[in-house]
Amino acid sequence: MSERPIQFWFRGAIRQVEGAAPARSLLDWLREDMRATGTKEGCAEGDCGACTVVLGEAVGGALQLRAVNACIRLLPTLDGKAVFTVEDLATLAGPGRLHPVQQALVSGHGTQCGFCTPGFAMSLFALYENHPTCPSREAIIDALAGNLCRCTGYRPIVDALPAAYRLPRVSLDRGPILAALARMAALPPLIYRAGGCRFIAPRSLAELAAARQANPQARLVAGATDLALGITKALRDPGDLLWLGAVPELQAIGRSADGGLAIGAAASLADAFAALVAFEPGWAELARRFAGPPVRHAGTLGGNIANGSPIGDSMPGLIALGARLVLRQGAQQRRLPLDEFYLGYRQTALAPGEFIEAVEVPPAPAGSLFRCWKVSKRHDQDISALCGAFAIGLADGRVSHVRIAFGGMAATPARARATEAALLGQPWTEATVEAAITALCTEFKPLDDLRASAAYRRQAAAGLLRRLWLETCGTAPLRLADIAPAAQAAPATTTVGADRPPPIGQPLPHESAHLHVAGSATYTDDLPEPAGLLHAAVGLSDVAHGRLIGLDITAVRAAPGVRAVITAADIPGLNDCGPVVHDDPILATGEVLFHGQPLFAVAADTREQARRAARLAVMRIEPLPAIMNIDDALAVGSEVLPPVELSRGDVAAALAGAPHRLAGRVRTGGQEHYYLEGQIACAIPREDDSLHLLSSTQHPTEMQQAVAGALGWRMHQVSCECRRMGGGFGGKEAQSAQWACIAALLARASGRPVKLRLDRDDDMRATGKRHDFRIDYNVGFGPDGRIIGLRLGLSSRCGFSADLSGPVNDRAVFHADNAYYLDAVAIRSLRCRTHTVSNTAFRGFGGPQGMFAIEMVLDDIARHLGLDPLAVRRANFYAGPGRNITPYGMRVEDTIIAPLVARLVSDADYAGRRAEIAAFNATSQVLKRGLALTPVKFGISFTNTFLNQAGALVHVYKDGSVGVSHGGTEMGQGLYTKVRQIVAAEFGLAVGDVRLSATDTSRVPNTSATAASSGSDLNGKAAQAACRAIRGRRAAFVAGKAGVEATSVRFEAGRVRAPGFDAPFAQVALDAWLARVQLWDAGFYATPKLSYDASAMRGRPFYYFAYGAALSEVAIDTLTGEHRLLRVDILHDAGRSINPAIDIGQIEGGFIQGLGWLTSEELVFGADGALLTHSPSTYKIPTAADLPPVFNVRLWDQPNREDAIHRAKAVGEPPLMLALSAFFALRDAVAAALGPGARPQLDAPATPEAILRALHGGSLP
Repeated sequence: MSERPIQFWFRGAIRQVEGAAPARSLLDWLREDMRATGTKEGCAEGDCGACTVVLGEAVGGALQLRAVNACIRLLPTLDGKAVFTVEDLATLAGPGRLHPVQQALVSGHGTQCGFCTPGFAMSLFALYENHPTCPSREAIIDALAGNLCRCTGYRPIVDALPAAYRLPRVSLDRGPILAALARMAALPPLIYRAGGCRFIAPRSLAELAAARQANPQARLVAGATDLALGITKALRDPGDLLWLGAVPELQAIGRSADGGLAIGAAASLADAFAALVAFEPGWAELARRFAGPPVRHAGTLGGNIANGSPIGDSMPGLIALGARLVLRQGAQQRRLPLDEFYLGYRQTALAPGEFIEAVEVPPAPAGSLFRCWKVSKRHDQDISALCGAFAIGLADGRVSHVRIAFGGMAATPARARATEAALLGQPWTEATVEAAITALCTEFKPLDDLRASAAYRRQAAAGLLRRLWLETCGTAPLRLADIAPAAQAAPATTTVGADRPPPIGQPLPHESAHLHVAGSATYTDDLPEPAGLLHAAVGLSDVAHGRLIGLDITAVRAAPGVRAVITAADIPGLNDCGPVVHDDPILATGEVLFHGQPLFAVAADTREQARRAARLAVMRIEPLPAIMNIDDALAVGSEVLPPVELSRGDVAAALAGAPHRLAGRVRTGGQEHYYLEGQIACAIPREDDSLHLLSSTQHPTEMQQAVAGALGWRMHQVSCECRRMGGGFGGKEAQSAQWACIAALLARASGRPVKLRLDRDDDMRATGKRHDFRIDYNVGFGPDGRIIGLRLGLSSRCGFSADLSGPVNDRAVFHADNAYYLDAVAIRSLRCRTHTVSNTAFRGFGGPQGMFAIEMVLDDIARHLGLDPLAVRRANFYAGPGRNITPYGMRVEDTIIAPLVARLVSDADYAGRRAEIAAFNATSQVLKRGLALTPVKFGISFTNTFLNQAGALVHVYKDGSVGVSHGGTEMGQGLYTKVRQIVAAEFGLAVGDVRLSATDTSRVPNTSATAASSGSDLNGKAAQAACRAIRGRRAAFVAGKAGVEATSVRFEAGRVRAPGFDAPFAQVALDAWLARVQLWDAGFYATPKLSYDASAMRGRPFYYFAYGAALSEVAIDTLTGEHRLLRVDILHDAGRSINPAIDIGQIEGGFIQGLGWLTSEELVFGADGALLTHSPSTYKIPTAADLPPVFNVRLWDQPNREDAIHRAKAVGEPPLMLALSAFFALRDAVAAALGPGARPQLDAPATPEAILRALHGGSLP
């Protein structure tokens, strides 16, 4: 067989690819070679779905379309296939139109930052093309299991597909594609060589045997999903590859000789699982929860088995079913029971040159019951903590046959032989099951790793066996999926109000939504690359604390493609990027302060060359004692900033005189931002010692200042630009400065443009998170639960430097009252220095932790007194005079929390549902439900008063179009959309007449960060001020022409009108210009009424408060600790919303992000200080499956009492705290299981392990 190029159908033609390395990914080819930048890289491991594309294959004469991950799809595996990307969708619809899936996402407000949107669009496109009628909601959620979104909360994305089916149908013309596929099928088998490596794709078992013999060094690959991780993550060279994916015999699925099921080893997991479900319905739950569809479409059953992972999910079920492997070596076959295949950790019985040909599953004995259950931190797209499979037969009340297997309980997937022996032949009774559980708990030594402890795995495995027993007894319900929540309430209607100038109050789509869905919205990495661009990578410390005694970068400098290498010694200016305290080095010098700290940086011709070179440094670090957590820091008095105390009243006396006293301790975990677009900066040198910086940042001015400082320049030599971010959430407020500085320093060193884009693992290792807290309280209260005195300790892990820990912890103190009046209170805030990455701003900025503290106090009070927690909360609400002053002395002037909560209680039927849940819990043995309502009162403004300012520049052009620049940044929150509406309303124009430019410090200087939920308040008011100045001059011009008063001139419906005068806006603009009337202006806004003494922590730090309340209903599985969110009802105060669709999107997305913080998102550090959860495979943000089946969101219909922009209220951060209701609903369910008076010891996040631990009194045996 001769060599030939790779060929596949792309953009309407057969493409030939030559010269690309066989290990090159489809994603890299698309983005780098084709500049098809709509397909994004979010993780490079197939877990986030931002890179989703659709592959087409001819199967049985029809075109089969399947979503796959481009980031882990090797380019040669596309040979003979068709490739569709997001850019193709609009082409299908015709010029100037969007595909129905894209249009539905736009119209339904399914995009925010937009970075994940192309991947979602492609997953939905595949579903749309494969189903002539709309699939069920469950099927849609299943299809989206491989796609992550950090912004929307998923509801509008899930709703988009039904909406797409209501639009005129657009179908793919399959004929030309099938014809092209047929032509490629006639080509000889692919043998491809590039870069010294070969890729061989035989098309029969005979060809495979011959190729295997001729190329013994070649590595067998099928789906290559695991191999690809070694390439993208570890930068391994895979060598020659022998691909099984083109061998029909290895993909065949049929019957075995004994009437069982035979599955070819190279059959996709999707096809294999479909066959297994049809053969044995008990396989269905595992089939749906195994990875996500893109991985199931690419991965193979044989590959999963051969991989030998101890937590490989398919193996326990197959072992329990008695599966055997057909192994082949040349012409020789042998069969081996799967339970004999694993010899040790990732060790198998494969002989040299042998491979898996097929998997055979024998028919089940008559009367057999099969169940296979997976337990994981997150329901979808998560590697198991535990997988248990049971095949059992009962005859005459005894166990006639049994096979049990587990994954996660040993170094290999394994049978539970001692457990089987304890059951076989025994009467099927509870006593027998308990004896078997005793055997189960002793025969295994479970894994103890970042996914679960050994103790949890042992208890959960026992729980699965108990579930099997209870199922055979007819006990119900046993599965969380069996609980159906109440019917969905009717959606809220939104009224604009006759007094609101259009388009204010209108639910317009995000201003870039049409670009997001088409893949044409450009992020920093998508912009055209300047000539001579270099790519950067950083070298990170592998020690948490130590003395840097040597850094040999000789090999780094000599590596291929390297053009510049810098260390701290090469920084001409300040080696500091700290936003407040100058204690945050850009590159470490003598002392290493955390695992993952940057020590040096390299720039090379390609990103791969830079990453490879960065691994060649020899670091000599003398380890020093490391302080890793809050308790250790408190024990030695390690502080990054001095403690802060806030008090009011005589707390000691109040506590001493209180009828009831409680003390407690609880912890909240940290949280990774997991913005889909990682940290990135591109530094472009310009003439006369100047530099332009493209940065994904919330704070362009800080980037400008930090870069100028590092270069030893003045600020006017640096400009910083940001059009949009693929998410921020606070993680790009201060933390983006380090990477901007490194890119700029490398640009200076090389004299060429330099782009630094962190890969996901480095991003998570080297950037800060939400602060984790230890909360200690001592509270005195009355019989009605009203707090009499409270002493509260808030201790946070700040990391090695101050970063923004001062204001974050201050805000935690300010929000420790939440919506409650605290008469006698003392709050002490400790800011702990640890040898971990410096924690930083995150949506809520300390507010969530402070609110969590007071909500836990009130929940404990209620459980101690036996009262409804909501009654205790209401008893403590802020009220009128005498109960309306915060502990820091600010008057709460709009005490709307009581009526807001009252409306939610009524609308969501709190009382009726609480009674129904109590009745359910009284009879449900395994599943328990919980209900909780929590309020939010969140202060809006920067607590540093000087930051509450903004500027804007507005231009009216001669043709009547309007250009706007302002200091805010767009990260998906809709700031640009709202400013566009504000400007359009001022001039009486349509939003299409207004265009916003990228935020740029050379246009609007001295900007504040887009943070503190203040973006619309500040920049909207600044833009409004500029518009009114322009409008005033134009009104005077028109008044002079018409002979009327300027006050009578109106700007409406695209026209300028006055008594006796009516002309198009554009005509008046031209006339005014001809008359030399200024048509541009700058606007400035400073938030009024702020008066705050930071040293005393007294005064008015906030302009106003935003309020809200959420009612969450959950269910927990007491056997495993797993849980499900059933229903959420939210009533939120957005004032008079500028754009209710944008605001509702923020509420839903904030809630789901908060849900992740409180349930599934767990940061795990190793003993050496390394972050172990540094990728989406180990760190679990919510997926579409975490969306509650019933999700009702309504807006409170009253205006802001303060003169904020259009009397609206900020909505970016407050909704995140609404998720506290879900956490306390989980606690309510645990308490229901433990019995009256229980105060469960449940820390956040409430993972399945944390819940099971709480069910066992705080520890697992």
